[in-house]
Amino acid sequence: MNKGCIERLLLALTFLAFLIGTANAGCIGDVTGIDYGCGDTVIENCTFNGHLECTTKYGLIIGADGITIDGKGYSLTGSDEHADSEGIHNAGCNNVMVKDLTIRDFNYGIYLSDAGNCEITNNTITYGVGSGIWLFASSNSSITKNEIGYGEEGHGILLSDNATHNVLESNTILTANGMGICTHDSNENEFRCNVVCGNARGDIVVESGRGNTGTNNTCNITMNYNDSAGLTCTYSCSGTSNTTTAAEPDVDVTTEKNRPRCGCLSNIDAAKIFGCGDTVTESCTFNCNLSCPEGHGLSIGADGITIDGSGYVLDGLDPGLCEEFGIQRSGIYNPGHDHVEILDLEVKNFCNGIYLRGGEITGDFVFNNMVKNCDIHHNGNDIGETATHGIKLKYVSHSRLSNNRVHHNMGKGDSCEGGGNGIFIYGGEYNDIFNNSVYDNTKAGIFTKMKSRSNNISSNEVKGNGQGGILLRCKCSSSSNIEHNIAMDNKGPGIYVGGPDNTLRFNKVTNNRNGSAYRNDASVANGIRVSREAHNTTLIANDITANDEVDIYAREELTVMGYNNTYQTFLNYEDDRLSLTGEEEVEGKRMVVRAETIELKKQGIELPPVKATPLIATLIVLIVLAFMMYGYSRRNT
Repeated sequence: MNKGCIERLLLALTFLAFLIGTANAGCIGDVTGIDYGCGDTVIENCTFNGHLECTTKYGLIIGADGITIDGKGYSLTGSDEHADSEGIHNAGCNNVMVKDLTIRDFNYGIYLSDAGNCEITNNTITYGVGSGIWLFASSNSSITKNEIGYGEEGHGILLSDNATHNVLESNTILTANGMGICTHDSNENEFRCNVVCGNARGDIVVESGRGNTGTNNTCNITMNYNDSAGLTCTYSCSGTSNTTTAAEPDVDVTTEKNRPRCGCLSNIDAAKIFGCGDTVTESCTFNCNLSCPEGHGLSIGADGITIDGSGYVLDGLDPGLCEEFGIQRSGIYNPGHDHVEILDLEVKNFCNGIYLRGGEITGDFVFNNMVKNCDIHHNGNDIGETATHGIKLKYVSHSRLSNNRVHHNMGKGDSCEGGGNGIFIYGGEYNDIFNNSVYDNTKAGIFTKMKSRSNNISSNEVKGNGQGGILLRCKCSSSSNIEHNIAMDNKGPGIYVGGPDNTLRFNKVTNNRNGSAYRNDASVANGIRVSREAHNTTLIANDITANDEVDIYAREELTVMGYNNTYQTFLNYEDDRLSLTGEEEVEGKRMVVRAETIELKKQGIELPPVKATPLIATLIVLIVLAFMMYGYSRRNT
């Protein structure tokens, strides 16, 4: 091995060590673990692990065929420093997928040039003066289930310069000042089931090109384009049919013309579709993205029904004022019906995403509802005092929320019912909150009050929320099991317990920080905070470390029991030496810093424990290897 090769190897090892040792939010390579950041060229499948804010011209550059950029619901945000900035730039790479990514504040969201057989799906894009998605001389690609909005001008989706045989399906496009879908010198593209409304310069515009066809689209303004079913688009933006076919003898022409074609299609009667503001009285399945500018999206009108979103979007467009504490407009509103299921639906831009509501005065609870596999985000606002939440349960019992993503929901107000929680539970009992991802909400991730009891909150990931992760806020929130959750990186406590007889087991509660905008007992950045009337709280085998305030805090005079917990700092709490079953505590499990040493640590006399993470360990190995190779090279010179 020659000296030049040795030097290049050392340089490569040093570079790799740098990449591994400095991982931040970005798109993490599936093979190498490289953290691709702003302006980087991606050469492998990668998955976002956080929000990425860029001042570079390009957010990410595609550098290889056959790769996938998986946004995982995170955002890629640009700046106004470059007039031709692009979120995703792909010049010539084929078979590329970009999915589940929010792209904002670039002039072009996703740009493909001379690329083929690509897939762009389930992204949310707001852009500047260019285009949300631009296919330049790119063919045989699929553009599906994207939401594109709020362009200053330009185009939602632009197909130009011989972009051919592309399929645009189930996209929602509202550019405000631009064109929705525009083709220029491009042929034989197909548009299906898109909702293209409110675009000032035209919804679907064919400036030049031949053989561009479509069906079942919703729009109002077209140029040089008609759907195959009739004039302009099959459906108007009001949710009614534009078709003007001749009527059969006993058919009411007005009824047929005004019957909605886009919405939630009845599973019983194929002629019935529930649209914006309708009361759903039988099970139905979405057949399009549905945009509802006012009122509720859909209201539940019968027991025992299922609303199957099939991955489509229910969009309120703008939440509105959402003032006061009444019944604010909601994507799905259930005023008291039992055995209702809401599945696979994305709900955004309402005051509440989903609101299940029993009787406050009558005490008539809602029973056995299920919300599963839904994406509930960007509901509510912070204009004034609100009671808006992502998923809101009021007097609901024996119901289940599972496998949902609940994030970026907003609200305002310091009261216990104040808005901005991801999941809000008011009263009720025996509910199962399981395996949800609840993050980046204005207030808490999961919040209970008003004597809510006997709930199971388990296996949830609760991160980045503004007033703690999981809050059993009410002094009568009791007898619940909180287990196997991850509560980290929240502002405020990871888990707050305000009521009696609750059990916390096997939770990971780390890195919760000060800085909450709320200033009360439930905003202190402890790992676990046991307060108010939380008598007989039990803590078992929780991992509670690296929080800004003491890891476990218990209010004086409360009875708090526990064993096998991992923690560093505490106040008014210490693990029992024996478990409650009589088994001896596992030696070395506790990481306790005695109360009297806390001040010493603050003065710098005592250092906190240091754990070697996999990244640090890898970095150490690489550095050692580099020195070994360097020594080898010295001996051979």
